[in-house]
Amino acid sequence: LKEARFPEWMGTLPFPPDKKRPKVIRKEDVVNTVYGKGDKPVKVTIIADTNRLYFSDYSIKPGGWFEPPDIHAGDEVYYCLEGEATMFDPVNGDTFVLKEGDGFLIPKGTWHVGYNFGDRPFRLLTIIAPKAWSDLNVNFSGRQSFYKGEI
Repeated sequence: LKEARFPEWMGTLPFPPDKKRPKVIRKEDVVNTVYGKGDKPVKVTIIADTNRLYFSDYSIKPGGWFEPPDIHAGDEVYYCLEGEATMFDPVNGDTFVLKEGDGFLIPKGTWHVGYNFGDRPFRLLTIIAPKAWSDLNVNFSGRQSFYKGEI
């Protein structure tokens, strides 16, 4: 693996911390990317990623999941816009099913994996605060594939 580094947009979308101001974030301003590995990648639209919060919209096709397991340096909240998502904590085995209109809190430092066992895509809004990533738990190795450590 190469030395850990962050993509340039991390922590600066739509502005660097010292240049923040109110802004309408349009579809041409967002970062569209893919999370994970395997044959069913997760589409992620990153709407804002500042030094204080991360906000995205992501979707997983039927039969898909995100891999590797995820963990963050801040609390994460999901809001299910459509479909049904099954969230799994690989450390303690807890499973949670989110349906359209449900919210879900994932405390800082909690490992999680999202699965789509349904027959239509699910789509979630994600907010992480005060920050999604820290130098201690992310290795960015070029493409949008994050490896956060051992479970």
